[in-house]
Amino acid sequence: MHSDDPEDHYPLYPLGMLRRHGLIDAQNLAERLPDWTEEQLRAAFWPAYRAIRETEADLERMSGIDGGERVISLNGLPIFVSEDSWSFQVLAGPELMDRLVAALTQAREARAD
Repeated sequence: MHSDDPEDHYPLYPLGMLRRHGLIDAQNLAERLPDWTEEQLRAAFWPAYRAIRETEADLERMSGIDGGERVISLNGLPIFVSEDSWSFQVLAGPELMDRLVAALTQAREARAD
């Protein structure tokens, strides 16, 4: 996507994407689960995502050689996922983040049993 919005270009990127989808003040998954490592979050996120998915649609995507960012409508609510070789970040509003955290926690507890 070509954009003249400064927030769509380094060093402000991805602020434009977050702003367009109402995620500027969204919750960060890593902050909600501070005892999880980034590697644990990365490994467990997509299975938890699929566990709560009822509907899904790509809203916006920016890809690079090593990964990228996307905003997805999950069950009608936006979620931002940034995934590349160096980092993993998930941002969402409280309602969706609560469901994700519950699914991740439940999966972790089931593995511990």
